[in-house]
Amino acid sequence: MRAELIKSFQFEAAHSTPGVPQVHGHSFEVEVVVEGPIDPRLAWVIDYAEISAAFKPVFDALDHRYLNDIEGIGDATFDAVAAYIQGRIAPAIALPVKVFVGMTGDGCYNAALKMPDTRFTLGDRVRFSFEAAHYLPNLPESHKCRQLHGHSFVVELAGTRAHALADVGRDVVYDTLDRTSLNEISGLENPTSERLAVWIWDRVKPHAPGLEAVVVAETCTARCIYRGPQP
Repeated sequence: MRAELIKSFQFEAAHSTPGVPQVHGHSFEVEVVVEGPIDPRLAWVIDYAEISAAFKPVFDALDHRYLNDIEGIGDATFDAVAAYIQGRIAPAIALPVKVFVGMTGDGCYNAALKMPDTRFTLGDRVRFSFEAAHYLPNLPESHKCRQLHGHSFVVELAGTRAHALADVGRDVVYDTLDRTSLNEISGLENPTSERLAVWIWDRVKPHAPGLEAVVVAETCTARCIYRGPQP
């Protein structure tokens, strides 16, 4: 009996490609597929921990980096990144390996209406993602976020008339920030999640008086909520 095991990973990086020469970034999603016989005693193909151990040096090389600067990664397209990863983890795994690389964001403006979140006192809201690069210039040189990298940023605009917020989100936020390097945008010279949330608030609020909060997530495990100027 044979089976395929799929182990997923994520890293945050910037790149430019022949199709999108402007420097931008993503939360890159990696799927490592290992195919082989099911061991009759252990009842598995391979220990998932072995896949993680093989990927760890690659993660350290790619995370919070500008991929085009990495030797051997070519034009830094998703396929080129997948080939780079596969070439470095396959020797550590004694079974056939395939690697697929994509991004966690939608890759287009795809506003989704979300129900209220009572845990954080957020009413109706619209959620969308955009792809951008950034770095935080005021951090010490040793901090990984001081390096150019990128994210698939997720934004939520909470408030009344969520349908109208969807239109503003596209026109004011997405069209300005998607496929960019945020540091090059006026007001985002130090684009932390907090500063980005304030920047979005200041530009959306005049078009959407019912705006109550802006949520910015850099990754699936880290997000910031800004509720506007406090009295």
